[in-house]
Amino acid sequence: MIFQQKFNASDATIARIFRDLVPDEVFDIHVHTYHSSHFQKEIPFLKGIHKLGCEDHRSYLSRYMPVKKLHGLYFGMPEKQGDRDAMNRFTLDEVRDHGTDLSRSLMVVSPHDEVVKVADQLKQDTCCGIKVYHCYADRKDTMNAEIAEYAPEWMWELLNEMDGVLMLHMVKNGAIEDKGNQQQIRKLCKAYPRVRLILAHVARSFNYRNARKGLSGIADIENVFLDTSAVCETEAFKAALRIFGPKRVLWGGDFPVTEMRGRCVTTGDRFFWIHPEIID
Repeated sequence: MIFQQKFNASDATIARIFRDLVPDEVFDIHVHTYHSSHFQKEIPFLKGIHKLGCEDHRSYLSRYMPVKKLHGLYFGMPEKQGDRDAMNRFTLDEVRDHGTDLSRSLMVVSPHDEVVKVADQLKQDTCCGIKVYHCYADRKDTMNAEIAEYAPEWMWELLNEMDGVLMLHMVKNGAIEDKGNQQQIRKLCKAYPRVRLILAHVARSFNYRNARKGLSGIADIENVFLDTSAVCETEAFKAALRIFGPKRVLWGGDFPVTEMRGRCVTTGDRFFWIHPEIID
């Protein structure tokens, strides 16, 4: 899958359908910023792209989302060898200088970061919380990491003090269907009730069966929300709205993933990305 800079005839046809469906003002709860200098190696799907900021986000999405105002919650692109300090500074500057009045930013934070330093950075005026990712867990098989391994309690403590946001892309094969994930979410959200936990990708329900079977296990926890970013399965959306209700389901695009052609489909108890580059 690659970032598509060109808008073709099929894209234009779909965009025309959206004209009567999309409201004038939209908040995108899941947006990545990007600068190639923050990474040792070029990210494959962003080959040839140097920078993506707030204006790029609005420009690309406006091609098919005819909104008058597009706000966003922005954060860097988590990557093990990426320069987190640089990406966090870049994101803060982007939101301050080019974001809309309601746009905000999250810091990409590792369990190994200095607590005092993170606490100080969270005081920046556009920053409202933390983005965590499994690649920073202290193990080789990070796809099997427990939530607390990459979102330790000190992060929750800081966010609880500021009514902050924690953006979580969980892992493990069952995603939200996994009982261990459910138990940790329940424990941490009850201990830190002022943290607003956003479970990215409908609690990683790229496989809609995970949403159907797992969301009810945490739906009673009032400080848990879902974002819809990069989810392509209608059944996952239906489960989210039915189990969580519309007030706790937040629209997110996952820019720049939004600009790739393809979709993620349910296959058994896993999922698979179909895209033009693998189709003859």
